[in-house]
Amino acid sequence: MARHKEFEPEEALAKAVMVFWEQGYEKTSMQDLVARMGVHKRSMYDTFGDKHALFMAALDHYTGSMAAWQRDVLAAGAGPRDTLRTLLELVLPVEGRPRGCLLVNCATEVAPYDPEAARRVRRTFDATVRILEDLVRRGQQAGEFASRADPAELAHRVHNAWLGLRVQARAGVEAAPLRRLIASTLALLD
Repeated sequence: MARHKEFEPEEALAKAVMVFWEQGYEKTSMQDLVARMGVHKRSMYDTFGDKHALFMAALDHYTGSMAAWQRDVLAAGAGPRDTLRTLLELVLPVEGRPRGCLLVNCATEVAPYDPEAARRVRRTFDATVRILEDLVRRGQQAGEFASRADPAELAHRVHNAWLGLRVQARAGVEAAPLRRLIASTLALLD
C-alpha cells in the first residue's frame, strides 16, 4: 500500500530553492534541507532523490518561476524601455529574498563542473537573450531606443550587464548604486 505524502512537494521545493539560493550548493547539507523543508529525510529522498537531483529540481522550479514573472512583465503592456527597466530592477534588494540570482550562483558555483547544470544555465540564458532581443527590436521600431545596432548584439550586451548586476547584488551592493548601473545599462540603447 502506497503511503500518503505528509507534505506538499511544490511547497517543499520552494523552500529548497531558498536554502540553495541563500547558502549555495556546496554549503547546503542534507540536514539543512530537511530542517528548512520540513520533510523527513526518507520522504525527501523518495520524492526528490539525492541532493543533486533536488538541486536540479529546485533550479527548474526557480527558472520556471522567473520565466512566469518575465511573461507577466512582458504582458503588462508597458513600453519596451519601462519593461526592460522592470526586468533589470529584479536585482534590487527585497526584504525576505536572498540577494542575487540562484541561476547566476549556479553558473559560477556548479555549472563549471556539472554538465547538467551547465545545460540548464545555457538554456535559460539563451531564452532570456531571445526575450531581450525581441524587446530591443520592439523598442527600436517604436523609437524608444535610439541605437540602431543589431538587436541581437544589443540583447547580448544587456544580458551581460544584467548578469553583472546580479553578481553585484549578491555581493551586497545596495539599491542606489544598482539603480545607477541599471540606468547606465539602459543607456546602451540610446
